[in-house]
Amino acid sequence: MSKSAAAKLIESPRCPINVAARRSGLTAHVIRAWERRYRAITPDRSTTARRLYSDWEVQRLVLLRQAVQLGHRISEVANLPMEELHALVGRDTLPGLEATPRIPFTRLRLVEVAIAAAAGMDSQAFLQSLLQATRTLTVPALFEDFVDPLMHEIGVRWRDGRLRVVHEHFASAHLRTFLGDLMTSSSVAPSGPCIVVTTPFGQHHELGALMVAITAMRAGWEVVYAGSSLPAEEVQHAAEVRNARAVALSLCYPSDDPRIEGQLTKLRKLLPQTLPIFVGGSASEGYAPTLSAIGARRPLDLREFSAELDALRARLA
Repeated sequence: MSKSAAAKLIESPRCPINVAARRSGLTAHVIRAWERRYRAITPDRSTTARRLYSDWEVQRLVLLRQAVQLGHRISEVANLPMEELHALVGRDTLPGLEATPRIPFTRLRLVEVAIAAAAGMDSQAFLQSLLQATRTLTVPALFEDFVDPLMHEIGVRWRDGRLRVVHEHFASAHLRTFLGDLMTSSSVAPSGPCIVVTTPFGQHHELGALMVAITAMRAGWEVVYAGSSLPAEEVQHAAEVRNARAVALSLCYPSDDPRIEGQLTKLRKLLPQTLPIFVGGSASEGYAPTLSAIGARRPLDLREFSAELDALRARLA
């Protein structure tokens, strides 16, 4: 992918992936996936191998995000020249001049209200922000435009000292209850194939798994939700008892647990080779070699996961 002369003039300064994610309106996981799968961008690396993004690359991510929101598949637009991307999304700004995404104020406001409630540990205000989000957003948008950005921003503010550990735990606890209630309300009479949803042993953060479970339910699957940190033998047992046709795992934190490689490898050996294993989450990139070795399916996001479930269900019918 060539960069225009105008783009080259604005390649500096460079920013790390968390900053690029915030400016582009994407998650770090999506940015890495677009790079790995589609070569949509090719960021430089620091001396410590950290990805570094130029203004040109951030602007390209913005345009790609907007194109996808308009209904285009990322695989179809990932390698388009910048000029064609500008035309596709109906914009004519120069690369890099306005890299901040155009996110509706209401969604930004919902996230900010929730963060303020978490900072004040105000349970009622936090709950009201969650309820308002459900009234304002569809379920896919609720996860993509509210829950993910909310927890990402809380994590950023915790790391830079603006929030404390207790604030992150407060938000996670309330979100866990909220998503659990949403999962219960999404449950329908079993009619489709069964899928086991959990996190591998050592992965205690279950918000991603809950969102995966809700997505699968809405796609017509019977979901066996097994909570978090489940050893490979227990995942296999649940899949065998319920004659599951798929297993879905969420990897959120940490991204460098030495136990995970062994757990994933063991699970692949225990399960029938024809039974697909779906893996996603912000930490999944850290285990990419192992996931590739076991043939795990790695949907880009929950929308793609839902589409893959639809295709798999059609093949099983």
